[in-house]
This record gives sequence, structure tokens and C-alpha cells, in this order.
Amino acid sequence: MARVRARLSTVISLATLLAATACSSPLTPSKPDELVIGADLELSGAYAEMGTAFERALRLRVEQLNATGDRPIRVVYRDNRSDKSLSQSNIAALAADSEISAIITGACGECALASSAAVTQKGIPLLSLAGASELADTDKAGKFVFKVGPNAKDGAAALVAQLSSTRVKKVSLITTNDQYGDDGEEALTDALKNAGIDLLTSREVSVTATEFSQTVSTALDEHPDALIAWTGASVAGEIAVDARATGFKGKLLFDTGAGGDLFFNKATAHAAEGALMAFPQTMVIDEVIATNPAKSFRQQWFRDYTASYGGYSGYASYAADALELLVEAANRSGSTSRASLRDTLDFLQIDGFTGPLSFRPDDHSAVMPQTLTLLVVRGGRWRLAS
Repeated sequence: MARVRARLSTVISLATLLAATACSSPLTPSKPDELVIGADLELSGAYAEMGTAFERALRLRVEQLNATGDRPIRVVYRDNRSDKSLSQSNIAALAADSEISAIITGACGECALASSAAVTQKGIPLLSLAGASELADTDKAGKFVFKVGPNAKDGAAALVAQLSSTRVKKVSLITTNDQYGDDGEEALTDALKNAGIDLLTSREVSVTATEFSQTVSTALDEHPDALIAWTGASVAGEIAVDARATGFKGKLLFDTGAGGDLFFNKATAHAAEGALMAFPQTMVIDEVIATNPAKSFRQQWFRDYTASYGGYSGYASYAADALELLVEAANRSGSTSRASLRDTLDFLQIDGFTGPLSFRPDDHSAVMPQTLTLLVVRGGRWRLAS
């Protein structure tokens, strides 16, 4: 009887062991760990136009990846209401949550820079969609901050090259009174000087302003050949309307910040007709013949976003690329740990929605200069300039 009991005990023990190890059997591979990402975005307030496009892009891409990939992805959203203090609080709270592996932040470059110490302390990678140049400088922002937003020097170079080719001699500049505007003024001042083009005046407008006619009139007092607006899309549109209302017949040029909606409303479209902008080709990828898989990939994204939201926003590709970089880092490292993601991002290169993206240990700016092309307003929408 004792032998029977002993054998029965052995059988039960073996059955229990087999059940416990079934999930790790080679025949039933375990599912990759969930990748949880925090997102601090401007869903309301002065930068809501950008923040809303970022959120829409993230939600769409998460839905697509969860439908086709093995690794589950989840984003925890926080609205900073375009408030710098609230943004820093949100980032600190997300960084303190051990479930979150990385953070994506929106249009506020100052917020990401101010949070660099906090994310470094928690050892969590932060990918910013802002354009602030210092975000890519590891000596200033630290090794945990990465930049997926556009670069001021690249935008300035593209615009000044256009001005030089059309023999423009005098320009005026209007920027927003934030880090993005400061970077633009600095980059343009250097590029214009090197090209032998005079910068007659540089004026600032508040990101919360609703009236720009006085600033525009002052910027045009010295009769420049061209007016550059280094602002968000809605502000750039208002500047165009006010400039044409003064009788200004010169060139209008916008930086990447103006790459909001593909189509313009009637009043803005008339004033902005012929305006030029330096921006990634994805904004007008519906006009491009897909000659390689990367262009087909971007065209499909353009169609999916348009179908989901009734129109395309140029800001969308940056947010989708930030997510894509983090997912790729997790897949290549085989881990969702903060340290693994950061270390993999340091050397990561992908063909993204915006264009070719590349990080280096000493340069945390993903967007490469060749992603930018010249777009022009024709018939109420952005189109390829050539």
C-alpha cells in the first residue's frame, strides 16, 4: 500500500511540474513583455494643434501594431495643457511609475530640457517631439533624452538655400517667444549671414497671442524681399493674412513648425498661395510615386491617418516615429527594461514615417537633414515645390 501511495505521489508531482513548465515549453513560446509608454502632450492650450495630432498618431499606430505584432503596446496619456510646470510634473510622475519603460513628450522643448535630471535619475529614456536643439546635445540634456522633432539648423539651411537661388537680398523674421523661436532666430541669423543676405529685423509673437497685425506691419516697415514666419501652423497662417493685407508682395516662407493640416481654410489659402515651407516629404506623399518600400510605407500611413481623422497633419509622422523607435528598440534588445531601451536607442537607425532616422551616442537627434524638402501652397493645400 505504501508503494502505491509513493508512486501516486510521484505521478502527481510530475503532473504538477509539467503543468507549471508548460508555458515555457519550446512548443508554446511565451508572449513578449508589454511595452508601456508614458506620453506627456499638449492636448489643450496654446499648443493643442500639435498635441492633438501627436495623440492621434500614437493612438492609430498603437492600434495598428497591436493588431499585427506579438508585443502588446500601451500608452499612458497625460495632458499638460500647454503649461510648462504641469508638463514637468507629468514627466516626473510618469518617470516614477515603474511599469512605464519610456516617455514621449510633445512640443515643449523647455519642458523636456527641464526634466532631463529627473529622467536621468530614474534611468528612463525620454523622446521629445520638440525642435529645441539642446535636446540632442548629450552634454546638456544627458544620455537619457532623445529628440525626434525637426532641427532648426536644417530648416534654416533649406530656406536660405531657396532664398539664395532666387537672389533675395533682404528678409524680415517673425518667431514665437519660446525655445523653438530662439533656436530658429539663431540658426537663421547664421545661415543668412553666410549667404550674404541681410536680416533687416526679427520680431517675436507670443504663442498665446490672437492678434499679429502690428508685429507684421513693423516687420515689413523696411520693405524686405521676403518674410519668414518661424511659428506654428495657425500663427503662420494669420501672419500670411496680415502680411498680404498690408500690400506685401514679397515671398512668404515658413519653417517646419507650420506643417499642420494639409489643407487651408479659404481666407488663409488665398493669402498663403505660393508660400514655401521646409518639411518632410510625407506631408505630400500622396503626390509621390512609390519607387521603394519606404515610400510605400509612408503612403500607407498617410492614407490610414487621413481615413481615421478626415485629413492629414504634418506633425503626425514625428509621434508615430517616436513610437516606432521605441518598439524597434524593444524588439532588437528583446527587453522592455529602461536600460535596454536607452542603450539600443543610442545606435538605432530605421526608415521611419518622417524619413531616415538615426541616433548616435554623441548626437541624439533622429531626424536627418535629407528628410526635408520644399513644399509650396497651391490651390489651398501643401504640394511639392518641384
